[in-house]
Amino acid sequence: MDQVNNAFQVKYNEYKQILEDLQAKIIELGHDKDEHDIVLDTLEKTDPERKCYRMVGGALVESDVATTKPILIKKKQSLEEAISNMRSELVKIANEFDKWKKDNKIQVITQ
Repeated sequence: MDQVNNAFQVKYNEYKQILEDLQAKIIELGHDKDEHDIVLDTLEKTDPERKCYRMVGGALVESDVATTKPILIKKKQSLEEAISNMRSELVKIANEFDKWKKDNKIQVITQ
C-alpha cells in the first residue's frame, strides 16, 4: 500500500511541477511581450531613418527604425502565439490533472 501511495504522490508532484513551470514560462513570455509593446510604442513616434540598436544573441546590432519595427512586430506576434499555445496546454494539463485526481480519488490534505 505504501508503494501505491508513493506512486500517487510522485505523479501528483509531477503534475504540480508541470503546471507551475508552464505558469512561470507564460508569465516570463508575457513580460517579454510587454517590453516589445513598449519599444514598439516608442518607435511609432520615431523617425524611420533614425539609427537604433537591438540585441541579437548577446550582440548589439545597429540598424534603423524602419528595419527594426517589422522584426519586433514579428517577434511580438510569435510571443503572443507561444503564450496562447502555452495557455491552451496549461488548461489541457490542468483538466487532465483534475480528471486523474477524480479517477484515483485523490484528496489533498493541507497541514
